[in-house]
Amino acid sequence: MELTSAHLRYLLAIYEVSRTHLDISSRSIAEKLGVTKPSVVRIMNLLMDRGMIVKEHYGKIYLTDRGIWVAKQVDQELQNILAHFPPVSAPLTEEEKWNAALAMTSALPDRIFTGEYDRLFGEDAEKAETEKAQ
Repeated sequence: MELTSAHLRYLLAIYEVSRTHLDISSRSIAEKLGVTKPSVVRIMNLLMDRGMIVKEHYGKIYLTDRGIWVAKQVDQELQNILAHFPPVSAPLTEEEKWNAALAMTSALPDRIFTGEYDRLFGEDAEKAETEKAQ
């Protein structure tokens, strides 16, 4: 399953909050994004399945190394799109531009965000190390 714009929005919110707070909760993410806590829980479960976050029993959320890597890659692609945003027939607010750029970013294949990480640290890296050892 590809990451949607909603998944990326939550991942970026977690990444942004993690830069200033050690402990992140579903409630803090819900407040930041203006969504309900059940919405956050649903997306958190998907991000956990993708290996991007760890959620402790008492609700503390932490980004994994993979999650940090992907969030940085998503942010970089998003900033590239914003920097080269095409002209449109009517003026857009900054929020509208950001949402459109996020939609464009989410249309990119996951390998754009995860490919290099997987090559360096994932199963591909483990296979390469095994092959070298033989």
